[in-house]
Amino acid sequence: DTAKADQANLVACIKQYTEIGVSADAALAECKKSSLAECVQRLMGQKYQASSIKYTKPGAPDAKENEVGYLIDLGNTESRWLEGKQWKGKGCSAYTQGPYKRQSDQISTFWSTQRSYEWFRQGWCQESVITLEQPYSLEEAKLRCEIGLTGAVTQPPTDPGESKSNGRK
Repeated sequence: DTAKADQANLVACIKQYTEIGVSADAALAECKKSSLAECVQRLMGQKYQASSIKYTKPGAPDAKENEVGYLIDLGNTESRWLEGKQWKGKGCSAYTQGPYKRQSDQISTFWSTQRSYEWFRQGWCQESVITLEQPYSLEEAKLRCEIGLTGAVTQPPTDPGESKSNGRK
């Protein structure tokens, strides 16, 4: 478990500093800086994972066609947003009613003189987490490390309504 390993490293670091006469408070401050830097470097080498912000059960009264499963949000960074085909490639469908950006170019084709591209921030998926090919940015990694979200995102049960005790709803 990453959190336990990080904690053990922090304790070992503090011990090294206090053995050479550094106060416990100063040792803790130095070790936390070092620990944060290591965490940020580790995360920046990993692929970005986006998590669900909502679950709509198929057949639910409020469920709309193509709006069931997990609603995944890619965040404010527009360079992470995906085109419809890219969402499909991840086993998802783009949420066309959510935030999107459109760009057109003036390249001439047989059918028209303009092509349009759309990137969507959100998509409906059957899994609660998707992994993108992009790494975490420095800012994202720093924030995740500071608030303690450093491990891999774990999958919740397929149906969030399932009880853990007996598997019944």
